[in-house]
Amino acid sequence: MRQILFNAVREYFFRRSLRFQQRAGLPDVGAWGLSINEKGHLAVGGVDTLDLLPAYGSPLLVVNRRKLLEDATAIQQAVKRCGQGSRVVYSYKTNCIPGILKEIHGVGIGAEVISPYELWLAEQLKVPGEEIVYNGVNKTEESLVRAIELDALAINIDNLPEIERISAVAKRLKKRARVGIRLGFQAKSQFGLDVDSGEALEACHRIRRHSDWLDLNLVHFCVASNVKESGTHRHFAQKSLEFMHAIKAQLGAAIRYLDVGGGVGVPTSKNMSGIEYGLYRLFGCLPKPPDLEAFEDINTYANSVNETLEESCARLNLEKPALIMEPGRFVTSRCEFLLSTVLAVKAKHRGTKYAITDAGRLSLTFPCDFEYHTIFPADQQVSLQDREIYQVMGRICTSADWMAKNLSLPPLREGDVLATMDAGAYFSSYSSNFAFPRPAIVMVEENGEVEVLRKAESFEHLVSLDTVQQ
Repeated sequence: MRQILFNAVREYFFRRSLRFQQRAGLPDVGAWGLSINEKGHLAVGGVDTLDLLPAYGSPLLVVNRRKLLEDATAIQQAVKRCGQGSRVVYSYKTNCIPGILKEIHGVGIGAEVISPYELWLAEQLKVPGEEIVYNGVNKTEESLVRAIELDALAINIDNLPEIERISAVAKRLKKRARVGIRLGFQAKSQFGLDVDSGEALEACHRIRRHSDWLDLNLVHFCVASNVKESGTHRHFAQKSLEFMHAIKAQLGAAIRYLDVGGGVGVPTSKNMSGIEYGLYRLFGCLPKPPDLEAFEDINTYANSVNETLEESCARLNLEKPALIMEPGRFVTSRCEFLLSTVLAVKAKHRGTKYAITDAGRLSLTFPCDFEYHTIFPADQQVSLQDREIYQVMGRICTSADWMAKNLSLPPLREGDVLATMDAGAYFSSYSSNFAFPRPAIVMVEENGEVEVLRKAESFEHLVSLDTVQQ
């Protein structure tokens, strides 16, 4: 009886998932700044995506420069309108490819870094210290030296012992360090200093005792991921301002910046809810695609957060701090997509069909584990008829290397090319050279010119750091 009930539940959710996929219809590739050419092929900047693979290999990550600049400029302008000193710093961990970062910095966006490597890279890319926010839980002494010498906008303190460490380095350098406090609003998260217990306020008192070498410049939080409207940021911005009011009351200190972190979403992908994720892992049921209309325009988003700052500061009798946002996904998610090739199509027991590709979650598509990403053939018009259900797999010898489960697609053949959208957020960051070299990354200009941002790894590259070689 229990098994019968289990099967009935699975069948219900499976059929519901298929209905969602069918109703989604043809993807509007204009949502990613792309087009379908006269051959019925996906095109970027007038370039047929199928012409890219012979030249640069498969799989291949492709960046649409026009879309990158469009989204970067949109959020930069929206935040700049929020008052003097307000600014955007891009989350390096989202997509740390130097060629992409140079374009982002070119429109005036700064850098939010979480590691000594990312700080080093920001310096190599000539990002001014005034435009760098240093987060993270593993700030080495060497990186603290560099951040202080660069006069970083803020080194955000994540735990109490960091205060003494940063102060000691600043004293040795005879240079005052600008620091921030990361507030820990989420009890289940390892990040930040707890507000309710008084830990965060204690940190501020300690910083005050080291005020010869530490300048408390900023209050920071980061609690969101791929959210579609500003409610979360507005709620925690208000709580942060109440914390800043307590600092002013107890220490007489006015904080210059409120950093509301990242998490600004895009309409074209979504994080799976807990229920959606459970159904996907248990039954292989893809969730409902994101609703492109249920998304707050970035200007409305930034204005809403700024209005919360103005209203709360008036109520609390605070001087309004400048607003900092640390977007990652909003800037780069939609500008990049992944092309992968179908290596084989296999029909197994009970009619299950497997499409074996050269990209999977253990090499390139790990975000597909917990996010919804649109996947469709790049080399044919997507038909609403004659669809088949595929387990889209990678090429590593484990059943864990899947790209998508129970995905409804037109009949696939060996050599077909699949396009996975919104690959600009965390795809290259999470990528792995497990058994296969990582692919090339190219950027396509609006005029069709193609620039290689990262060469495909070679076998020699994979062993170049090994001390024992043949």
